[in-house]
Amino acid sequence: MDAFLNSLTSGLIVGSLYAIMAMGLTILYGVSHVFNFAHGHVAVVAAYLVWFVADRLGLSLPVGIVAALLVMIALAAGTYWGAIRGLLRRSEWAFGTLLFTLGLAILAEYALLELFGPRVKSVPAVLQGSVRLWFGRLTLNDLFLIAASVVLMLLVGAFLKRTLTGQAMRAVAQSLPGAQVVGIDIDRIYAATFVFAFVMTGLSGVLLGTKTYMTPHIGWEWMIKGFVIVAFGGLGSVPGAILAAFLLGVVEALVTLFLGAIWIWPAWLVTFIVALWIRPEGILGGRSG
Repeated sequence: MDAFLNSLTSGLIVGSLYAIMAMGLTILYGVSHVFNFAHGHVAVVAAYLVWFVADRLGLSLPVGIVAALLVMIALAAGTYWGAIRGLLRRSEWAFGTLLFTLGLAILAEYALLELFGPRVKSVPAVLQGSVRLWFGRLTLNDLFLIAASVVLMLLVGAFLKRTLTGQAMRAVAQSLPGAQVVGIDIDRIYAATFVFAFVMTGLSGVLLGTKTYMTPHIGWEWMIKGFVIVAFGGLGSVPGAILAAFLLGVVEALVTLFLGAIWIWPAWLVTFIVALWIRPEGILGGRSG
């Protein structure tokens, strides 16, 4: 029973991290309809930056996180203004943006491989030690991950509902022509959405990096998991992505407990296929906001 409860808790923790990772992808798609194939690699780049600052430079984790977020903002702004904006003006913009982000993912992967090598790395834990609960022990870092995930979800909800930029993003997601009619600057909102998505994705990578291993190639795994979560939850639905992430995180933990880690991907895909067969539009199918 204790093993089951520990696995369930681990699944909820991992699910919360997957939820943060998927939120950036689903908001970006919901607002701009751009599917970011470099999503997983953005997360990996942020995690590697924090690892480099903390492990190689010997600076504190907060300094590493701030540095990573500044890089994410610059990368997002450069990606949108330097490439995506121009591609969106073309008739074949969907295919063009897909190819560009795919190329960006490959570039990031091999840049990390060249700079840091293929060996496994991890972000240092934010907190050391553990606490004993009624079903077993839980590390303080896991408690931090839970708290950080909940705070980030609440902040995202508040940003989308209570700020002018967040409300404009929701308006663009619901109706692009309507947003243009009321005078919303679409370029500015798209750029803000890219920055928002890259920052969220970067934070998810840093948090995941304290919980699991990292290699330059793991970005593909994180990207596929993000896509499955977004499609499972309903394209463009933030609540759907959060719910799907928690469900799949629990499935992953229980499958690992009873069947072994080798069955994680089959379990994910079977759950995904069955869910879409029952409800093709996803759990909470709908647009962002």
